[in-house]
Amino acid sequence: MWGAHSVTQALAGLDMTNVSFIQFEYEGPDASMVTRLSNGVNLVLFRSPGSVWEPCKFWHGACGERFDGPEGWVAAADGYSGPDVSSPALLQEYKKVLADYTARTQRPLNHVRDFLDSIRSRRLTVANPEVMRRAMNICLAADICEQLKRNLKFDLSKAEFPGDPEANRMRSRAMRAPYMT
Repeated sequence: MWGAHSVTQALAGLDMTNVSFIQFEYEGPDASMVTRLSNGVNLVLFRSPGSVWEPCKFWHGACGERFDGPEGWVAAADGYSGPDVSSPALLQEYKKVLADYTARTQRPLNHVRDFLDSIRSRRLTVANPEVMRRAMNICLAADICEQLKRNLKFDLSKAEFPGDPEANRMRSRAMRAPYMT
């Protein structure tokens, strides 16, 4: 699912891969969905107008993310050689930010290299199962919010909607014989 890939990149960009809960605000079937992460940061889930390959107004290419702040915005997506920015001043420390990230995390900027290094070292990849589970749950919870057409709160650590039996029923399908466990 492309959504989980983009959400993972956005959470990593915010250094927030360990989000505990998220609130979804339903804005309508054709609108972006504004979400509030447990630390108060807003994450806007944008639906591409059609195919994942169609251009959107926030970035060009597939699997993108855009970070908006008081000094402007920075966008990136698969296939970018460098970020798009609203102001060239935002690129002044680009190389330093990347160097600080690789020094702090001891990780390369290449997913394949990270995977191969992780095999050798036996440490988890950046996009490890726990990080990806959280990102996928955010996407699935957003789908449930959209189906119910109302705001929801989702506890990522428990993977449930607190106090909302209707939403919780939608987390899985009813099992049928002979596939029941």
